[in-house]
Amino acid sequence: MKARLGLAAAFAGCWFVGNAVSATNDIYPGDYFPSEPGDRILSLYAYDRTAVGPYAKGTKQGDGKLTGQIAAMRGVNTFELVGMTATSVVALTWADLSARPVTLANALGGNTTGFGDLRLGLTVWPIKDRHNANYLGLSAMVIAPTGRYDSGQLLNYAENRWRFVLSGGWQKDLTPKWLFELSPELTLYGDNDDYNGGNRLEQDPALALTGYLRWRVKPAFHLHLGGQLNWGGEARLNGAALDNPPENKRVNLGATWFLPGKQQLILRFAREVDVENGFRTQREIALRYQKGF
Repeated sequence: MKARLGLAAAFAGCWFVGNAVSATNDIYPGDYFPSEPGDRILSLYAYDRTAVGPYAKGTKQGDGKLTGQIAAMRGVNTFELVGMTATSVVALTWADLSARPVTLANALGGNTTGFGDLRLGLTVWPIKDRHNANYLGLSAMVIAPTGRYDSGQLLNYAENRWRFVLSGGWQKDLTPKWLFELSPELTLYGDNDDYNGGNRLEQDPALALTGYLRWRVKPAFHLHLGGQLNWGGEARLNGAALDNPPENKRVNLGATWFLPGKQQLILRFAREVDVENGFRTQREIALRYQKGF
């Protein structure tokens, strides 16, 4: 039991399980560019990811591998709120995750498939300056424990706890060709009272900072280079500190195509370049299709 809980400690810091990326919200280029009141946007996501580890205090502890295919759907409605542009957001995810080799699969659970936790959010733009291409949005999101969760194994996509996220996003044209985007995030966690067979998992607040530098190659084709820093979020199991904050650094690059009929396609490649605890995302391919109505 002690060895299993030790592995649970490493896995509690593995953001691969509960989130599409280390930050709770996966911010894409242009996410904080405000649409107009009355607009509705549907986004479809597909991820293919491989993570290796686990790591403890920056050192790889084993040759385990986690693979996952994740799909998500997000709906956005734009309206006016107290004189500001605002959007309401609802998002639902589905995942198929697997662990190997057999020793890791036996410890974590070999596979989990099902829906993740429902996300409901609101964003307002106190700054929406089309003339100077300067935008600032502020967001709040609640994530409800609605997804499929198996307390008898560690490998889960849903988290069996409430999460509350406060974030923001600033987008600014530096030149007609270059754009800069920056998005900080704070996540607050409720407790999971049925973790790994009836244990209590608590987690400190976590911080993330995502940034993008985007190049308008053509009006309908952009390239981007991005990065993300994650820190905080140390967990406690039955009140005992696990000393495993899932701190990591992530890089990504990709391209955006703006298609006729208010359509958009983004292809992104990402990996984590430094991980303190948990599993390191070795490779991620993400595709997002978006349609405006």
